[in-house]
Amino acid sequence: MFQCVSISFLAGSDDAKKESGEEKEKPSFDSNNFKDLINSLGMAAYRKDKDKLRRITAVCSAHLLNCDQILQLVKLTKGCNCDVAVICYGSVSDKENFSKTVLSAFKWDEEKEEVKTKIKTKYGESLE
Repeated sequence: MFQCVSISFLAGSDDAKKESGEEKEKPSFDSNNFKDLINSLGMAAYRKDKDKLRRITAVCSAHLLNCDQILQLVKLTKGCNCDVAVICYGSVSDKENFSKTVLSAFKWDEEKEEVKTKIKTKYGESLE
């Protein structure tokens, strides 16, 4: 269903904020703004995966996303969907639904394991 392509230019700015205690509670990303994001990611300016990842990373640094929103982003970004799932995990508002909603959408066990491993490495959390 999805093909994972690893892109590892994603910086650890979230880690620096956590260590310094600067991290504040992020607001949820409302549905109108999310629709605008989905539409904008389909535009020519976001043709390359790295550009989509950069935009999604920016959104996740400022907002919380629910699992349904993350699933839509994963489906939209076929070439970098594993990375999108990992990036968005740090901003998920309903972590208890992540495995059954987002992780289960990946067709191949190898993709699921890649996402789990990257989440464990980046966030120190294990998924079932």
